[in-house]
Amino acid sequence: MIRIKMKRIIILLMLFPCIVLIVRAQKLTQLADKQGTFRILSRTDYTAPDCGFTKAELTANLGRITDLVTVVRQNPVLSDIRGFEGRARIYNVSCKDISGYGIPSRISFEFCEWHRNKDGTETFSSIEPPEWSLIINKLKPNTNRWHFSSGDFLGDINFFTVPDQKETVERGIDVYGGECYVIYDPDRPPYWLPVTVDEAFNCKREHWKKEPNQYNRDFMMKTIEADYAATPVSDRDKPARMCCTMSEIGTDPKAPQIVKINPEYWDRSIPKSAIQFIYFRSITNKEYLRGLIREAKDRGDTPYLTIFEEAFDMDDIRALAPLIGD
Repeated sequence: MIRIKMKRIIILLMLFPCIVLIVRAQKLTQLADKQGTFRILSRTDYTAPDCGFTKAELTANLGRITDLVTVVRQNPVLSDIRGFEGRARIYNVSCKDISGYGIPSRISFEFCEWHRNKDGTETFSSIEPPEWSLIINKLKPNTNRWHFSSGDFLGDINFFTVPDQKETVERGIDVYGGECYVIYDPDRPPYWLPVTVDEAFNCKREHWKKEPNQYNRDFMMKTIEADYAATPVSDRDKPARMCCTMSEIGTDPKAPQIVKINPEYWDRSIPKSAIQFIYFRSITNKEYLRGLIREAKDRGDTPYLTIFEEAFDMDDIRALAPLIGD
């Protein structure tokens, strides 16, 4: 039996170079110089019916999304499209955040490369193409998804973490961890509020009090109280960080900060269709991106999304700020 398995492994190893050659031979030729077009995949049903938004509100919101797409398309990669079809697709996101107001959605910019088939016909790849997204009107980021580096804090749906380093690069533009951008109205109350160590521990207590498994409940309640007792009194009013103890509550400034949404940020006097909040991720290490582009081109590929990300800079980000408002 062992000899048979070894023979199979040896045969597979011998065939591997051939398989690689076949895959390479089947690679379709990119049409990097082909003039592409851009379109918005328009829809007015990008929220669930139980969200409660009217058709008129969604139609108006689509107009604001169109304005946003127009601004992003000022980037040279999307203003003079070569080698791919550009498309903006609108996705629904959860509208169940507590104290939400504006119509939330994700706008995905797709890069559908043109290529030549074996029979000589030209087509573009529209199935799960490379994409880059912005999310609007969602104060709580969808944790660990859509490019914003954050995580849930067990115990309260409105508590979550953000990267430790925050910088206000310009008025109304914050960046977390050097890459996660938030565009907002700086004349309003803060969009997120820090959670104190006391708040975080109280949150954990309330969560584990409801645990049906008695063993787990008793173990965690004992752990929480032990961690709390070990926390200096002087630290209990400080901003909480997700770290350091089994309760995941501490004050290490290098750890992700625990924050909560601030319902007072929303301006409820303006239409729900207005864009009041934008977040997205933008890689600021352009040399790293240029290296990826060189590597891809050495392989005979043109990485259109990476080329866009390399060209997307503070001028593009700054141009989004005027979209905030009514």
